[in-house]
Amino acid sequence: MNTSLPALAAVSIAIGLVLALGIAVGVVAAGRAARRSVPADWASALVPVTTTLGALADQVARQRQETSTGQATLRTELTTQLSQHVLSLQRSTDEVRREASRLAAVLGRTGARGRWGEMQLRRLVEATGMLDRVDFDEQATHQGDGGVLRPDMVIHLAGDRSIVVDAKVPLAAFLEAEQATDDVAVKQLLSQHATDVIRHIDSLNGKDYRRQVPQNVEFVVLFLPSESLLEVALQMRPDLLDYAFSRNIVPATPTTMFALIRTVSLTWRHERLAANAEEISRLGRDLHSRIAVLAQHFSKVGSALDSAVGHYNKAVASLETRVLVTTRAFNECGVSDDELPEATTITAQARVLTAREFIFDPVTTNHLAG
Repeated sequence: MNTSLPALAAVSIAIGLVLALGIAVGVVAAGRAARRSVPADWASALVPVTTTLGALADQVARQRQETSTGQATLRTELTTQLSQHVLSLQRSTDEVRREASRLAAVLGRTGARGRWGEMQLRRLVEATGMLDRVDFDEQATHQGDGGVLRPDMVIHLAGDRSIVVDAKVPLAAFLEAEQATDDVAVKQLLSQHATDVIRHIDSLNGKDYRRQVPQNVEFVVLFLPSESLLEVALQMRPDLLDYAFSRNIVPATPTTMFALIRTVSLTWRHERLAANAEEISRLGRDLHSRIAVLAQHFSKVGSALDSAVGHYNKAVASLETRVLVTTRAFNECGVSDDELPEATTITAQARVLTAREFIFDPVTTNHLAG
């Protein structure tokens, strides 16, 4: 359709020019005819113009027909595609509505809400790389004054401290508000949701986790697995955070909870690096001390070898000057003709350890290096 419009405009301009030329020629011919008779050649001269005008008129008619046909076809195609997209969108919307209804029905049960919050919390902990039973405990049981306490998670901190996390979700009023259509009812339900969150804060404060959990609890985290849960509660109760902080309760959404857990994970990583560095330092000191002892043993072995060589050389000298002289006298007396072997002295000595790691105090025999 866009390609045919310029062509139609060009044809229309051409027709206009030809018509203007014909009119001009006709006017001139009419003026001359008033003064004298028109020659017969003028009639024959206008025949090509008439033929061209007829051809242009036919071309314009065909172009208009093709344009109308193309527009009708395009309109039909666009209408068909739009209808298909609308039907697909309706089916998708209906499917989302059914899934949302099923999810709302499931989350309407208290146990399902609790498991949903616990599942979201578990995913956050796994995403930060923390180790189960090392960096945190799930569903750990503690005996309190009012009975058994079982927080959803206890996150361990350095220095035998911890953070208690509760993932119970006050969600009933919020789900009802999502399904309500009356503005007044929606506002009342959202206000009830904020009240439920406040009531849950009071419940956590009453459990006194700081005194009942063996690890010193810094604070208690009220985990809300959706950002909108806290946002709506804050809209209804702008003082909610101050109310919670004054009771050592920290409301947290997935975003803030991830940042908190990641910080704890990095703290543990640095703690392990510091512990490894201390262990490496201790092993280095032990190895240095043992090398010093081994150096003392090597020095004593060298001294003993030198002493043995000295005694050996004295024995050789005694053999040659005292024993062999008398023994050769037996040969002169014809007792034996066997030649006695020559004994040689040892001139080599054990190599002295001169490296600074093997230097010792001659008085205290302590290692002097370092």
